[in-house]
Amino acid sequence: MLAENKSLKTFLWKQTIVGFLFLIFPIFLFFFSGTGARLDCDPKECILNRKQFTQSSEDRFNPREIERIGYNYQGAGRQRTGVSSSGFSGSDLEIHLRNGKNILIFGTPVGYQFGSLDFRSLDSLREIGAVSSLTLASYSFGGKLLFIGPTLAAIGYILILVSFVWPVGPDLDPKVLAKNRMYNLILFVGTLSIVTFLYLSLWNWAKSYLIS
Repeated sequence: MLAENKSLKTFLWKQTIVGFLFLIFPIFLFFFSGTGARLDCDPKECILNRKQFTQSSEDRFNPREIERIGYNYQGAGRQRTGVSSSGFSGSDLEIHLRNGKNILIFGTPVGYQFGSLDFRSLDSLREIGAVSSLTLASYSFGGKLLFIGPTLAAIGYILILVSFVWPVGPDLDPKVLAKNRMYNLILFVGTLSIVTFLYLSLWNWAKSYLIS
């Protein structure tokens, strides 16, 4: 009996460690894939600031010199989109100037982007030619990673949660059963609230940093 209890405790401890790794692994994935861009324009010049967590870069150009806005797929991974067709997993917006220079917005292919710095806003800037003041910003944490990351975090959370729940079964005394159910409910609501708050705080901090 003692050996079984010791074996169970060891298993739950290992399960908690694995769950914790699953829970924090998406943070490292988002750290290396996060990228942002901010465009500040006045009547004479536009300044494009690109930022990742490990590096940054800048480009300057005259808004009147914009010839067209396009997409650049260089560096994007191809993926099958049908039986006999394939596409790209990401792209980067690109500003084509009249002098032949091309400026990448993010500097790397992105999957899903959030914010106001998109094709439509850049094309509107091209049509207007100059503005008194304009600020556009967008950020991205990849494409597939937006689905893989939360899935890994959810698996990790469940593994950790299962390690701490109290037993619930028909063979328990009604008072003990009610007590265990209440404990499990409080445990679930409390830990889920904490994990959600932490992840949302990290997301908002990362977003603010990438578009600052």
